[in-house]
Amino acid sequence: MDVLSFFASILTGGATGLLGLVASAGIRLLEAREKRRTLELELAHAERLHLLQMEAKNAEWENERLIAELATARDLRTASYDHDRSYGRASQWVTNILRLVRPMLTLLLIGLTGLVFFALYSDEDRRRIVEMLVYATTAAIIWWFGSRDLEKRK
Repeated sequence: MDVLSFFASILTGGATGLLGLVASAGIRLLEAREKRRTLELELAHAERLHLLQMEAKNAEWENERLIAELATARDLRTASYDHDRSYGRASQWVTNILRLVRPMLTLLLIGLTGLVFFALYSDEDRRRIVEMLVYATTAAIIWWFGSRDLEKRK
């Protein structure tokens, strides 16, 4: 073995080792990049799942809110009907007067709305009064003729 081949073996062995080191570093970089990409995909998936869960919970809360509103409206209506039925042992003329309160208020509101609409509609303040009277009249009419019919159908 001569000296030149000895040094050539040292250099080529070192170069091969250096080449292996560079290849290993490159592979580690590729693996790290692939891990980052996988982690990004996992995080994006987790974020999508979280958003879907939030939407589902929001829909559930909205449904619960609507159910609570309907239950409250039902309870208020039931209490109103119970109040109307709670006249007890009053004399007949008292019961008749109590039963005429809502129809009389409704008729008075209809008359007042008509009077204001046809006679007093020129001023801004009168326009507001008309709006309030129309609101009160429609609320009374719907209460008296609308929701009572719905209750009778049940």
